[in-house]
Amino acid sequence: MRRPGLQVWLVATLIAVGALASLSVLISILPTFESSLRDAHATATARQLRSDLDQQLSELPPQLPASGAALNALATAIGSNVGAQVRIISAGLTTHTGTSVGCCALLDHLHAQYGSRLPGNAAFVADGNRAVYARVAQVQTDLDPRIVGAAGNFVIEAATPVRGISGDELAAIQLRLMLAVAAVLGLAALAGYGLSVFVGRRIAVLASTASLLAGGDLSARAPQQGIREFAVLGDSLNSMASQIEGQVGEITSERDRARVLISSLVEGVIAVADSTQVTMLNPAARRILGLERTPSIRTVSDLPTPIHDAIRAAGATGRGEIHEGEVTLDDGTEVEFAVTGLSAPSVGVVVTVRDVTEQRRLDRARRDLVANVSHELKTPLAAIKGLLELLEGGRVDAQRQKEFLGLMSGEAQRLERLVEEQLQLARLDSGALPLDREHFDLDALVTGVVASRIPLAEAQGISLTARSDAFATVDADPARIEQVLLILLDNALRHTPSGGAISVGARRTPAEGQILVTDTGEGIPYEDQPFIFDRFYRGDQSREGRSAGLGLAIARGIAKAHGGVIDVVSVPNEGSTFTLRLPLAVQPHVRDLDDQ
Repeated sequence: MRRPGLQVWLVATLIAVGALASLSVLISILPTFESSLRDAHATATARQLRSDLDQQLSELPPQLPASGAALNALATAIGSNVGAQVRIISAGLTTHTGTSVGCCALLDHLHAQYGSRLPGNAAFVADGNRAVYARVAQVQTDLDPRIVGAAGNFVIEAATPVRGISGDELAAIQLRLMLAVAAVLGLAALAGYGLSVFVGRRIAVLASTASLLAGGDLSARAPQQGIREFAVLGDSLNSMASQIEGQVGEITSERDRARVLISSLVEGVIAVADSTQVTMLNPAARRILGLERTPSIRTVSDLPTPIHDAIRAAGATGRGEIHEGEVTLDDGTEVEFAVTGLSAPSVGVVVTVRDVTEQRRLDRARRDLVANVSHELKTPLAAIKGLLELLEGGRVDAQRQKEFLGLMSGEAQRLERLVEEQLQLARLDSGALPLDREHFDLDALVTGVVASRIPLAEAQGISLTARSDAFATVDADPARIEQVLLILLDNALRHTPSGGAISVGARRTPAEGQILVTDTGEGIPYEDQPFIFDRFYRGDQSREGRSAGLGLAIARGIAKAHGGVIDVVSVPNEGSTFTLRLPLAVQPHVRDLDDQ
């Protein structure tokens, strides 16, 4: 139901006030007005009666009749002319005369009620009835002194009841009053409507401005008003809107800045309201939790189960506390998280997540590296120590001493090689490995290296061949590339049984030169293939002592230092193919002789 507006209230209020005022007039003033009319009518009647008596008296002859009957006839005539009860009184008579017997009952009643206090001309109320009385005196006559007295003076008095106001007159008066009341109500309605339109339009403008502000349009402003109160209200509204707009602008700027900062964080940030509703999830959190393809994350139930459980557990510990932990997601990602309960109920908790998979892998690799290095160093040192103890015993003949010294020399070389490989890996990691770059052909490099290893391959009963598909020139350090090829070739010889075959080739693609080492050896198990380039990794632990497991790590580092890569394709029990990919050398531009 729509509520009545200001115009309705103003019109209704003014009509009600007009109606109450008119009703008060009708109740209080109309009876008084009617009484005043009656009084005025009575007074006018009394004056008219006196005037009529004076008129009649002026028309009397100089000498009045002297007989009582004549006076009675005169009184009757005067009474008939003035329309009243008339009586002529002589100062010397003890008996009043009148027009007829019992004719002057009203005069007698007035004398009885007021006595000598009767004025010469007045209106009275006798027994609740209005009447008027008039009297004229000092009339000289030639009546018998026995009748009129010695003074010869007469008094003519008259009385008549006052007729009431006629119904037509009263109805006309009431009609006029009702018309006046209707006019008042009409004017009140018009005044109310005009006032409501005048005020309502200005209030409507202010209300419209306030509505626009409430709807989010902070640029809305109220126009200038001519009336002081509306002008003050409009200026206050505009001032408030300007302050709100400024504050909202600052808040929006701070919010956008915070969003940019949070979005640019490497760590994931998740805001959860009331431990159920996810109100913010930055890109890092989506990436870490594997939610890039999930468009809508609204509740904690949409998060991975380990994070969901962690938020639930942290929510039970209370606000203001920090709950830290580490979980492993279904895809193997290791995530370190911290859940902080906030005091603001609309926020709930804030969760920060960090992908520590690589860090944990590096920690494990570091531990493994230390363990492997310690093991690799311990083995030759233990052998050298044991041989020295035997030599110090003095019970070893010269032939055995020479053999022991050769073994000790081999173990020392093994230690030296291990230390050198570690130093080379350290230089590769830091980018400090010196490279003596030059343009050379991969075909020639492959041919030379293969030729140096053919006798070793033949001794093991392995077929080793070289092939070249294209002329490939690279800009690289030939000694380092040769080292990589020797590592790959030695691995192939080590893992290819007698009767197998190894093929080494060079080829060219539009963007790179490639060296391929293919063998028909035992191959690499699929589960080991992602880790074969890690330091000290040996898939077959039974081969311990034959290699420290650093060769492929060094080969990958050298390839990376040249801007290349090494990849492998291997099928267990069928063989493997290692491919070294290097960028082609940029050939200098040679202008044709015609251009000169």
